[in-house]
Amino acid sequence: MPSSMNAKRPTILPCVLTFPNTYFDPQKAHVLFRNYYDQYQWAEEVGFDGLMINEHHNTPSCMDVAVNMSASVLGRITHRARILLLGNMLPTHDNPVRLAEEVAMADVISGGRIIAGVVRGIGIETWANNMQPNYNRERFEECHDLMLAAWTRPGPFRWEGKHYHFRVVNPWVLPIQKPHPPIWVPGTAVRRPSSGPSNTAIPMPPSWCRWMPRYASMTRIVSRPARPAMKPLR
Repeated sequence: MPSSMNAKRPTILPCVLTFPNTYFDPQKAHVLFRNYYDQYQWAEEVGFDGLMINEHHNTPSCMDVAVNMSASVLGRITHRARILLLGNMLPTHDNPVRLAEEVAMADVISGGRIIAGVVRGIGIETWANNMQPNYNRERFEECHDLMLAAWTRPGPFRWEGKHYHFRVVNPWVLPIQKPHPPIWVPGTAVRRPSSGPSNTAIPMPPSWCRWMPRYASMTRIVSRPARPAMKPLR
């Protein structure tokens, strides 16, 4: 990394977190959200078999703050493509059962097309949610295990862990995909995918080096002259 960029790095996080939300324009955001969802519909129409969505918080760089809500919208307005959540930030969630319910509901709405990507989040989320960074990995792993149990273990049951405690875990809405939606994790996010036998359900994405030729091919494709604009789907 150039020394000039290193010199600026200490100021990036505070600037993002403290950029005033008075600059947010709900009316423009309304137009943008409709535009983005239209583009997802077009992507499916032209043949893409997967749609990826993510979320971030307290930052002007990302408007999507509820990836499960977006997944439910896409589940209703698309019909075939898989919907990848990449993803839910487990360490900042205080209610993994509610999280499991939301993903299950999106899976039901979409007809069983959800890929439940989960992440540890970045410094912005940890700072903004008053989380202790030293517990980030522990909370990620326990939140994952409880979410998985909510999908696969018959309820009601009790959960008493280190970071999460629930007298009753008995979600009524369960995912269509059995035993649960596929769970994806960024390759550098976890030391162990799970404490149980379900760890084989969490594939690690291939290294960036293996993706470089495909990325170069995609770059050549999108650099071609654009075809006439499509009318929004309604």
